[in-house]
Amino acid sequence: MAALFWDNHRRDITEGVGNIGALRIVIENTLKEMGFSDVRRSDFDVFGSKPGVVVSVAHFPIGGRSFFEVVMAAGDSGDLTKNTRDGVVNKLRSLVFFD
Repeated sequence: MAALFWDNHRRDITEGVGNIGALRIVIENTLKEMGFSDVRRSDFDVFGSKPGVVVSVAHFPIGGRSFFEVVMAAGDSGDLTKNTRDGVVNKLRSLVFFD
């Protein structure tokens, strides 16, 4: 059975990051480090895949330097898809940027 899971939280872009484009580069590299393949970055999102799961990380402006960061995972298995989503969310939330 197909599965779709998502998570969202507020992401404030600090001076240490610079801008949303720079953050997307960091996310692209993070997904590659996590073993995702076919990782691509666009003006809208960063996405990649692992066997059985595709993940997309998108940002929606709230105002100023604040965005809703939405992590979506779609896959063939509920448990695998949810666990993959959780792994990406936890990794992205643990990123630290210095101003």
